[in-house]
Amino acid sequence: MRVYFVRHGETDYDVVQSRGVRGWATSFAPLSPLGRLQIDTIARDFRLQEADAIVCSSYARALESAALLSRALNKPLYVEYDLHEWLPQKDPLGEIDSELLRRATVKLGPGPSVGEPWETIDEVRERVLRVLMRYVAFERLIVVTHAVVIQSVIGTQRAIDHAEIVPFDLGAEEVVPAEPPQAVNDR
Repeated sequence: MRVYFVRHGETDYDVVQSRGVRGWATSFAPLSPLGRLQIDTIARDFRLQEADAIVCSSYARALESAALLSRALNKPLYVEYDLHEWLPQKDPLGEIDSELLRRATVKLGPGPSVGEPWETIDEVRERVLRVLMRYVAFERLIVVTHAVVIQSVIGTQRAIDHAEIVPFDLGAEEVVPAEPPQAVNDR
């Protein structure tokens, strides 16, 4: 399957921070006017025209980016929670500790981070590949998500720009077994 990873457009964090929003709630921040322009611009890229569908993170910046692409390209849109940003701490209700965030960012890379409270790059990759395996029926898929998520799958630590398109061929070597479906009674 050919995947076109797209990093969301530039985000307007001022709109949430001016209201005192902190921590995980900043994920509700929308795109900036420049971010919307970035996405409108890449919607004209010929590679995206041939995609079968769009899948995106549930964070507002990715969701808005994907919605703009879906409208411009007339492609179906699917929202997947597990395409979310890297977790610098696994407790989503905990207050974000700036020192922990700094340490996690410095240590972010392949391999285990034994005893650390953040998500490893390998854990990010595994959760993302599980999502993508649900879409193998598509030949070409646009995945609107976040820089670290893209980096984890393509295996690089280079910077990914806002609204950058990163092509990737998802082959058998990337396959992660899908989580077994649960019966309704098991939930």
